[in-house]
Parts: sequence; structure tokens; C-alpha cells
Amino acid sequence: MAFVRANPNQYLLVGRKGVLENRGVAVQAFLLPGTIFVLVPSVKHEATFEFTQETQDGIPLRFKGIVIYRITDPVTAAHLFDFSGRDGIQQINSLLTHVSLGELRDAVSHMTMAQCIEQRKTTLSGVVQAALEATIHSEGQSNDWGISIEVAQLAQVYIVDAELRQQLEAEVRNEIKLKSDQSDILTSEEAELTSMLSEGRLAEQKLASDREDLRRQEELFASQMATEEGKVNLEAPVRLLKLAREGEVLREELALREVKNQVRASEVEHELFLPRAQQEMRREMLPLEQAPQIVEAASKVLQGTNLSIYGENAELLGQLAPVFEILARAVQQSVTTPRE
Repeated sequence: MAFVRANPNQYLLVGRKGVLENRGVAVQAFLLPGTIFVLVPSVKHEATFEFTQETQDGIPLRFKGIVIYRITDPVTAAHLFDFSGRDGIQQINSLLTHVSLGELRDAVSHMTMAQCIEQRKTTLSGVVQAALEATIHSEGQSNDWGISIEVAQLAQVYIVDAELRQQLEAEVRNEIKLKSDQSDILTSEEAELTSMLSEGRLAEQKLASDREDLRRQEELFASQMATEEGKVNLEAPVRLLKLAREGEVLREELALREVKNQVRASEVEHELFLPRAQQEMRREMLPLEQAPQIVEAASKVLQGTNLSIYGENAELLGQLAPVFEILARAVQQSVTTPRE
């Protein structure tokens, strides 16, 4: 009897009565002499491809791609490929590569260089995926090859012409630099805009705070005014009563002053009465006392003069006539005025 062991990355297939039987992964078994068995890898495998193709605008490009797959149905795969050695994996890789290259050449020939570069991971990788799925799965059946495609991707695209590649690389670098500069400008503008918005929000907050402070001040002022008004209303009767009392006191003081003034006037009148009486008496006695003196003075004036009412003395006598009349009236009045 033969002893067979499958590793953790291998399926053990045993032939029995013309039928392959999958014993599983990481198993071991004793087989009868002459029993057929095969070990099929269960791990992922990688198939790479590389080709050069001109684009629609006549620029040769070199492409590199990769296909990652794994065997999911070892019995079906063992019927199609030889896994007695490494030929089975190589056969699968070769078929997958040919299918990918055929579809990609046709797709690239209908695309421009820029499209191939920009759409290598979208359009071209999708072409590879669709072609492989259509090939390994026949219509109406599943897992016809016993494998499953996990990744089908066109990884790299190269420009074959070195001069053209340098020129395009320079353009790409310039474009990248331009985009970077634009990004820096946008970032700066956004930062400035953010700063302006922040300043605007701060100004709005300050304005709102100022408005709130003003409202509070107005409320406080109104409250103070109301308090003052209430205080005035409460104090008004007291003030009026106080003013009325002060008015009464002032009126009483004024009446008292008037009485004092009257008394003072009476006292002054009384004090002046005697001097006035003496002066009046003196005035009355003065003509009597002065009459002889006046006569004597007049006689002295005329003494030794020989006046005549005629001739040249007439004019002088006419001028002295008023003086004589005054003297005569004074003497007459002093003589005739009775004493009190």
C-alpha cells in the first residue's frame, strides 16, 4: 500500500473506478497499489503579460499587466490541465496571457495615447477582466476551467520613444506643478476665506454682545428712571409740605421785619422830632435876629452917599430897588410873624 499526503496548499484527488474524487486539503491516505492520484495546488497564482502596441494616434506604448487567479474546482481543472508536474499551472498562465493580449491589442488600437494612460486601470483593465470571464466560463455553465479570476489589471504603460517620453514627462511635471500651485492658491484662498468668515463671525458676535449690553443698559436706565420717579412721587408731598412750612416761616419773618422797620422808623422819627423843632424855631427866629443887622448893613452901604432919584443916580437906585424890597419884606415878616 502507498501512503500519500497533501500539503495545506494542495488538493488530493484520487481516481476510483474511472472517477476522480476530491479527498480535500491537507489530508493523508493509504492507497492500494496501482491507485491513481494527483495533487492540485489550492493557492493563488499569478500570470503576467507584457506587449507593445501603437495607439490610434500612432504612438507606440508598452503595457504590463497581471492576472491573479486560484483553482476553486480541482476536479474540473484536473480534467483540463496536467497537474502531474508544473505543466498545469503553466498552461493556465499561457492561456490567460493570450486571451488578455488579444483583447488589449484591439482596445489599444482604438484609443489615443492619453486615453490609454489615463484609462489603464479602468477601461483597459475592464477589457481584460471581461475577456477572461467570458473565456473561462462557458455559456450555461460555471467554473468551466475550475478557476476563479480575482484580479485582472493593466498595471503599467510606458512610452517607447525616449524623446517623446521626456517631453511628455516634462509636460506632466509642469501640469503637476500647475495643479500643485493651483491647489496652494486654493488652499490660501480657503484659509483667507476661513479667516474672513471667522472675523465676520467674531464681528457679528461682538455686535450681538454690544447690542445685548446696550439693551441691558437701557433696561437698567429705565429701571433707575422708574425708581427715581417712584422716589420723586414718594418725596413730592414731603417736599411740598416742607416748602409750605418754609414759606410760612419766611412770611412770618417778613412780617416781623416789617414790624421792626416800623418800630425803627418810629424811633428815628422820634429821635429827629426835637432837632427838627429846634431847627424850625431857629429858622423863625433868624429874621428877627438878623433884621437889625440887615438894616445896619444897608445903612453902612448907603452911608455917606448922596443919592438922587433924578439924574445919573436914577439908574443905580433902580438897580437897588429889588434889594430894598427884599429887606423890607424880611423885616416886615420878622416883625409881623407871631411866635408859636
